[in-house]
Amino acid sequence: MSRPGAIPMPSESVVLTLARIASKVQATLVPKPGADRARVSLQTARNDRRRAMESVLVLLDDAGVREYVAELDRLGAL
Repeated sequence: MSRPGAIPMPSESVVLTLARIASKVQATLVPKPGADRARVSLQTARNDRRRAMESVLVLLDDAGVREYVAELDRLGAL
């Protein structure tokens, strides 16, 4: 039973999808430490970032995630 105004609990699949999204975003946006990395061209870096963002968009298009985000939006939690 949830109280009025409480944030609803997402399903396990939604939690896993949100965790994958967070992991991909972190891996894409957070600079990797260490000077021992191989140098890559700017074009390669852009392509890697584009592919990572495309995979995030695919995960965001999951029906369960969309429904959960819509519910949060209806509750004014976003």
